[in-house]
Amino acid sequence: MTKLGNLVIVSTLSVAGAAFAGDAAKPAPAAPAKMEMPKPPDQISARVKAMTGTWKCDGTAPGMDGKDQKFSGTMSSKSDLDGWWVHDSFSGTMGGGMKFKFESFATFDTSSKKWRDVFVDNWGGQMIGTADEMKDGKMDTTSDSLSMMGKGMQKDHTDASEMKKGVHMWGEGSKDGGKTWVKSYDMMCKK
Repeated sequence: MTKLGNLVIVSTLSVAGAAFAGDAAKPAPAAPAKMEMPKPPDQISARVKAMTGTWKCDGTAPGMDGKDQKFSGTMSSKSDLDGWWVHDSFSGTMGGGMKFKFESFATFDTSSKKWRDVFVDNWGGQMIGTADEMKDGKMDTTSDSLSMMGKGMQKDHTDASEMKKGVHMWGEGSKDGGKTWVKSYDMMCKK
């Protein structure tokens, strides 16, 4: 260091040397923690365990004339996308042989304690909804829907409280913002 009047000049060699000497005394930084994949919520595996397999379903749904028509089909349920989703696939016929298919994915959101469902069908229909945790084998899902008949709402009810008898599922739709509800289907599925 050199002093020239009120000006102090510091030699870069001595500053650099001090920096190197200080670095040698510091411990090396710790290695970053290994990233682990998050694990799916237990509610998903419990639902998969109860529902996995192929189910034979029979029921009724209103036809274009408003009268009930019989329908039947099979539904399979499995774990999908590394255990984060319950994937349901349905394929069946109603009335005079009209085909009906859907794919549904459900996951559990631990922050809101709700199921979140996404549904699409072979008639261009779609639904996105939520449900509270299943209680005593029963669950109700409320969805916004969009189909060839326009926007609407859907309530789907599931009763799996007596699995030996099967799973009872029924739904009702609304086209007036929930003021009135009309039956959209009623079915019983058995393994």
